[in-house]
Amino acid sequence: MRAFLTDLLKASAPAEAVAWLQERITEQETRFSKRPFYYAFSGVSRHFPKHGSIEITSEEGAQLRERFPGFSMDHWDAFRLARVLLLLTLAKQEKTVFLETIAALLNTADLREQAAIYSSYALLPHQEELIESAIDGLRSNIVDVYDSIALNNPFPSAHFTDAAWNQMVLKAIFISRPLYRITGLDARRNGELAAAISYLAHERWAAGRRIPADAWRNCVGFVTDEISADLHHLLETGDPTDREAAALVLASDGDPRLADLRGRLEGEIDAIGSGTLSWDRLGEKLEFPVTLNGAPAKA
Repeated sequence: MRAFLTDLLKASAPAEAVAWLQERITEQETRFSKRPFYYAFSGVSRHFPKHGSIEITSEEGAQLRERFPGFSMDHWDAFRLARVLLLLTLAKQEKTVFLETIAALLNTADLREQAAIYSSYALLPHQEELIESAIDGLRSNIVDVYDSIALNNPFPSAHFTDAAWNQMVLKAIFISRPLYRITGLDARRNGELAAAISYLAHERWAAGRRIPADAWRNCVGFVTDEISADLHHLLETGDPTDREAAALVLASDGDPRLADLRGRLEGEIDAIGSGTLSWDRLGEKLEFPVTLNGAPAKA
């Protein structure tokens, strides 16, 4: 795995920076020492370009997903990948040293360093020992830190309790993060989360506001009478994405009591059947809405 990630870094970062990193890794593998490791971890910012993004081909992305399902390096920069390579070196140390060093790093890390640490958790050993620090990291008000745990990272789905998972998803809604990029979102649906989504929707509606349409993705398989009434309400909002969300919920639920709704959403349900409408497509549309000139508003 480390060789694969090193090749990705070589393709995106200056050769002298990669050479510096490999020297530090070799030193730590020969004789691990905490202080030089800390210096190397923080020293990444002095050797790699501040805005050097990681370019990954579709083939490389497929290889990465095959090795670590649900894991993605989208939006990573060279800083993050270089630090993750150092953490993979730390992973070879005995458990006590490994955990103590991770904890020390988090205690002093800046925001970009924290993001690198949390986004590496799915690649590291002793994952059960890392759960509490990941949950603690989600309390951050810094979007990049939250995203490093919640988005494109299979660690929460694999390890969080339903209570911790639900809090993470609800916070994603509160701070407007793209739900479709949460790994395991469909597999971790549960009745308590569905009820919380409905409750939040009612609060927002009472205030003349709404929740993002793809939040209803968490209610698939848990359509109670109240959520059925919520789906009817979505058709009255006049928002096309709300209609699409209602159709996507209905497409997975054959309950006869929802037949009248299906009849009112034939166009959207046909779009689901043809593959032009899906939860991920809806999520992308919400993250990158079309601008006035008709182009997606991607950064």
